[in-house]
Amino acid sequence: MKESKSKKGWVGLGAIGLFFLGKMKWLFALLKLAKVGSLISIFVSLGAYALVYGWKFAVALVYLIYIHEMGHLLAAKRKGIKTSNAIFIPFVGALIALKEEPKNANQEAYLAFGGPLLGTLAFLPAIPLFMMTENPFWLLVITLGAMINLFNLMPVHPLDGGRIVGVISTKLWVVGIIGMVVYLFLHPNPFLILFLLLGISKWWKEIRSETTRNQRDIIIELNQFGLRQLEQYAAAATDEEKIRLVNIWNMESSQQYEKFNNMKSWHIPLFDDNKLKEKQLTEVKLNMYRSLMDAANSNEYQNGPTDFENIGTYERIAATFFKEVQEQTEIRDKEKSYYSSSLKTKVIWFSLYIGLAIFLMITSLYAGDLMEQYKTLLP
Repeated sequence: MKESKSKKGWVGLGAIGLFFLGKMKWLFALLKLAKVGSLISIFVSLGAYALVYGWKFAVALVYLIYIHEMGHLLAAKRKGIKTSNAIFIPFVGALIALKEEPKNANQEAYLAFGGPLLGTLAFLPAIPLFMMTENPFWLLVITLGAMINLFNLMPVHPLDGGRIVGVISTKLWVVGIIGMVVYLFLHPNPFLILFLLLGISKWWKEIRSETTRNQRDIIIELNQFGLRQLEQYAAAATDEEKIRLVNIWNMESSQQYEKFNNMKSWHIPLFDDNKLKEKQLTEVKLNMYRSLMDAANSNEYQNGPTDFENIGTYERIAATFFKEVQEQTEIRDKEKSYYSSSLKTKVIWFSLYIGLAIFLMITSLYAGDLMEQYKTLLP
């Protein structure tokens, strides 16, 4: 009876193999994304895992991580976002660096969801294979696949789940942080501590985003003020008026310098945030007045009319002010709208996230129970 079941299993395996042979374009498309450095890191990880856990476990784990990372790469390619190749780090996993930032949280969620989605599809063929052959290797693939992708769906930034739920509500990060603290208490792990600290840092940054945007508004206003002061200086009809402006800048520069030097050189995170921001703004004001003084000292207005447009220092400082206004405005507007999305978008992502998480949770629990029965046969 067991021999018959085994034969059926190999028949089923052959059928699945023929199916994937017919889809070789998909496989080649994935392989084209991998470069030499990425392949080297794959084999290094493969060897490291094999030394500790055996080659079967190593093959299953690296395969699942690889397909998961390819999901991110394919998603980024569809959105036209350039990335580095996947680099494997033994006993940590793999990472992909974005060469450009997503435009908004919706796009970031799309990139993040590609990993768990393709990662889940990667272990699905192992389900019928295990049912037909009862080979514990396929059960190992199912279990590892479900656990890897379920872990990545934890709503903690920078894990995939944290990036996905960001488009729904950044308040969900708190749920993920609490969940990870509980899990860490039950299963201490140094890498989880790192993820937790990164998650808390991102959450705190978002909480402080309104304050940060207000600070950017002040920086924009200061640079606009600097531009107006330059224009006023250039348009001054008399030397006395120019000297008056220079004296004001010199006095303000001295006051800001004295204020800056009297501020603390160190600050306690969270408790001294406002003092740190005040010091940063004081430094911006000081640099602005110094730049105005440099512009005034770079020409000879006091000797009569000049073609100030051709003076390099003046143009450079004016361009610096203008560029800072543009850059800070762009960053502020992006920060303000990054996590904004429609109700429809939120519902779609919530459904996709919860649906995949529930499937992986059920699969993980079911495979875990079966692992207990087959643990003596596992590779």
